[in-house]
Amino acid sequence: MKQAIQLTRAPSKLDARKEQVKLYLDSQKKKDTIQSIIVSAVLIAIICAILALIAIIPNFTEVPVIVTYQSPVVKEEAPERPQDMARGLKPKPANSSSGMARVIASSTPSEIAVPVPEEVDPTRPFGLDDDFNAGFGAGDGDGDGGGGSSFFGTKRTGKRVAYIVDFSLSMESDCTGGTRIQMLKKELINSINALTDKMSFNVVYFSHNAWTNATPGPNQADNGWNGLGEVPMVDWYPATDAVKADCISKINATPAQGNTGWYSPLKIAFSMTPAPDIVYLLSDGEARDSNIVFDELEKLNPTAIPIDTIAFELPGTPAYDLNEIAKKTGGKFVLFYEGKRYAGESAEKFFDTEFDQ
Repeated sequence: MKQAIQLTRAPSKLDARKEQVKLYLDSQKKKDTIQSIIVSAVLIAIICAILALIAIIPNFTEVPVIVTYQSPVVKEEAPERPQDMARGLKPKPANSSSGMARVIASSTPSEIAVPVPEEVDPTRPFGLDDDFNAGFGAGDGDGDGGGGSSFFGTKRTGKRVAYIVDFSLSMESDCTGGTRIQMLKKELINSINALTDKMSFNVVYFSHNAWTNATPGPNQADNGWNGLGEVPMVDWYPATDAVKADCISKINATPAQGNTGWYSPLKIAFSMTPAPDIVYLLSDGEARDSNIVFDELEKLNPTAIPIDTIAFELPGTPAYDLNEIAKKTGGKFVLFYEGKRYAGESAEKFFDTEFDQ
């Protein structure tokens, strides 16, 4: 019987090499798996930390307490159209104690409410003494090489200033410290003197007609423009010392005369080329053509240049008219009455028709 002989062969070098590679790959795979798990864990920890901070931070933020004021509800009459008012109906505007009172709005009800006190800006009287114009007539720079102006405490920035001023006969009336025309001239001169030499200006006077320093005299009011026909062309004057001095001498020499109309001076001012940046309108009397002004305001001022209005010793419906002109154009309104300056809500109490004469 033949004995079966089993022959075995020794492993080759290639088999040994394959075995080493396999062991290396298995080891590397384990390392990669461990690294992936660690990186994932770190990222999850970072994300959880960020979310925790976001959730915690609002708890450390102090929420401000909002104090609101709720004025009593007062039933008001429907407002009259300016055109109807100007035709002589003379409505009684809303009083400052009405629902127009200032309110700090809140999205939630407040447990605390406080009243808003009435303010007079300022309370001290003004006159022709050395203290008059304290804080008035100072120019403000606008940072672009232009400048600014201030007229009876109303400040504006810009390069071209149109002063539309009332020189009607009622401006000769007495007021605190002198006559109205004296006080107007002093403040007008101070305001012009404060203009920088890079600015331009002009003064449009008005009574029953409108005129400028270029209108031939001696009776400029009679020789002025009545609002009919072609609008006279008016130039801008550079605010140099020589031009200011010439203008001021003519302001001092101009008398008050005639009655009051607002349309023609406004039309002249807004017909200037280029248009003014700053417009001041001062009056001490009820305009006979206020209905025309309200009807034509958008045509007069198509680019909605702010008109800052000053009611000079002028309570009642005329002051309300001037306030409406300022409001409709984005301007500011102030009232001077019995030696004090009023603005905002403190001026509204003088709109009552009981002041009409």
